[in-house]
Amino acid sequence: MDKDIIMDKNINVVLASDDNYAQHVAVVATSILDNTMVASKLRFFILNDNISEKKISLIKKTVEKFEAKIEFIDIGNDKLKNIYLSGHVSRAAYFRLMIADLVPEDVKKVIYLDVDLLVCDDIIKLWKVDIGKFPLGAVLDYGIITSSRMRKQKEKVIGLSDSYKYFNSGVLIINVKEWRLNDYGSKILAFAQKEKLLHHDQDALNKIFMNNWYEIPLRWNVIPPVFYLFTKILLNSKFRNVAVCAKAMPAIVHYAGRYKPWEFQKYSGFNDKYYLYLSNTEFSEVSMPQPSKNMHGKSICRQIIRLKIADLWLKIFVK
Repeated sequence: MDKDIIMDKNINVVLASDDNYAQHVAVVATSILDNTMVASKLRFFILNDNISEKKISLIKKTVEKFEAKIEFIDIGNDKLKNIYLSGHVSRAAYFRLMIADLVPEDVKKVIYLDVDLLVCDDIIKLWKVDIGKFPLGAVLDYGIITSSRMRKQKEKVIGLSDSYKYFNSGVLIINVKEWRLNDYGSKILAFAQKEKLLHHDQDALNKIFMNNWYEIPLRWNVIPPVFYLFTKILLNSKFRNVAVCAKAMPAIVHYAGRYKPWEFQKYSGFNDKYYLYLSNTEFSEVSMPQPSKNMHGKSICRQIIRLKIADLWLKIFVK
């Protein structure tokens, strides 16, 4: 590992948000700080897309009561013109591509996290993962690599030579020094801006870093297909055991996709931890739940049934 990275006295964590997701920044930060033995070493960088001053103040108060450090980095309105957006994805999703140009010069390594996740283990364990000279560390996306249809789509759209090597972009270890040396941010953005990519920045990252990234253990990004132990995973002997172990001991639970924890009343096993961490933030008095404008097709009952079935599978496979 690079000497500059080894000597870094801070654990640098980057989150990106607009005003709508500001509350969730505080929840993610609290989940990190509640579960670490080194809270004072945490240094948060918030890539700020017009978060209100009031919410900035609430996030700062949430983080600083743990004696951690926090800095807000404003993103200008001229950034990311003509970028392709769809569904629930906002332009904040693309900010991770600009991290190397936005964080201070002394920062050589960061952990990037989406704001629809919860950290359940000590973040220092993830920080200590040595990705060597690789520009990026990430977790395989089991939702995509266990789907033959999606693997074919990735091969067609981004030319992925090994369709079983597609990663999720919600949890990343970024070698900032390598990104700067190779101007990776500009290359990824250029590709993202010329294509209408189904998985947006994630597809662009997988295109540019094809066969040039370090695989982090699955438990550091447990997405719904793993959380619910979907049949396509259980029937795949190559991935089943790893998925079961990650489900049993998740380090990060990532609510990727349509079902967000804040959209529903508290349900044990689904979003109760979100509510727990929320209660320890300066946003604890906000009105909950907060359903999205388009709830068509969403049913919490379906998710609870999936959870119960997954728990049964867990009892069968974990002896």
